[in-house]
Amino acid sequence: MHNICEQLRPLIVEIDSIQPDKRNARSHPERNINTIKRSLEQYGQRKPIVVRTSNRTVEAGNGMLEAAKVLGWGQIAAVFVDDDDLMAAGFGLMDNQSALLADWDMPTLKDLLQELDTGAFDMELTGFDDGELERLMTEIAPPEDFKAVDENIQIAHECPKCGYKWSGSK
Repeated sequence: MHNICEQLRPLIVEIDSIQPDKRNARSHPERNINTIKRSLEQYGQRKPIVVRTSNRTVEAGNGMLEAAKVLGWGQIAAVFVDDDDLMAAGFGLMDNQSALLADWDMPTLKDLLQELDTGAFDMELTGFDDGELERLMTEIAPPEDFKAVDENIQIAHECPKCGYKWSGSK
């Protein structure tokens, strides 16, 4: 119970009283479960899983349930909903797909990663591995030989045919 955010504690149920969705369209490979485990260990459970009341099957949060079981948790916070088969399947798919449809705001991601990369914070707790972090920081950062362009540059020439504009000496 100490691993569950205080505000979620009224939602606690015995972990063995619910079951994963056997028809969950998302698999949870070892890296995914390990990432969720590390998150649960560091941050605790901060959002409930969603469980269908009629059959006590997880609609959203199957990976969290599996990670909590691997950690030996006996309880988990869950919200129970009265969905029929279609609503349960639709919500489960939407919950998984909606995260995939989001894009990273790369400058903000870079700023956040740089703020965390102090040596005092375990960067793997972001969900990125070392290779991904290195790739992201390389892709986000401008090349060292990059010269900033003055956006207020005066245009000296314009092609009368195509309208292409450029500046420079003769």
